[in-house]
Amino acid sequence: MANVAIRLFTLLAACAVVVACGSAAATAKHPLPASSATPDAAAVARCQQLAQRHVTPCPPANLALEHIAIHNGTHGAVGDAIAGEEGAAYLREHALYDWAVRQPNGDAFLMSGALVPPETGRTNIFRAEIKLFEDARAADGSPHVQPLITTDATLVAVPAALQDAARRDGLQPSPYAWVDNQAGPGRAWYQTPDGVAHDEVRIADGQPHPILVFGQVEQDPELGSLWFVGGEYGCLASIEVRDVCGV
Repeated sequence: MANVAIRLFTLLAACAVVVACGSAAATAKHPLPASSATPDAAAVARCQQLAQRHVTPCPPANLALEHIAIHNGTHGAVGDAIAGEEGAAYLREHALYDWAVRQPNGDAFLMSGALVPPETGRTNIFRAEIKLFEDARAADGSPHVQPLITTDATLVAVPAALQDAARRDGLQPSPYAWVDNQAGPGRAWYQTPDGVAHDEVRIADGQPHPILVFGQVEQDPELGSLWFVGGEYGCLASIEVRDVCGV
């Protein structure tokens, strides 16, 4: 099964995570806005700890958040409360991704192992982004990413057969995964010193690009609770993945 997914996510961390599965709902705390003041000792120590783990550049402790609907599509196999917690962790990973692709050396963060095993990031999840940063650097240019727009994400069960196929593709599948319902517009390009823009990925307005994202919740001492990604498939890549995604 081909690994054809391109991440290009939008900022999806939620200040209100709503589990649409019945009457259950969970609300995440509103984070304090990121401060422009001189970093305090705790912030400096946090970045030093990340640097010791080779996780650079150092993301803000509090990132801008948006509302996004989280659906529990496991038909009771996972409780709504747990789905809400895992949804918040999944959306936190989105926020870190969105921040990273806007940094001049954001590919270092993507490949640091903070969000995904480095090899899986290089060959599957962040393949397009890594190439963009490398090409921009080689051309003495600046990389730019306009993430896709996500409307909602649904936690679904992953059949054993699809998990086996993912393992054969070198991924780390999970019993449950997120169907990220995203669509264009999306774009990845770099601009050279002469002002010329060089497109590497361009997805038209409204073009669907849903993805199935494997992983599990991990408690990172510096980054918080996040969905550590084990790989992803484009939902439209095959009949088997399409059926799991429900598209």
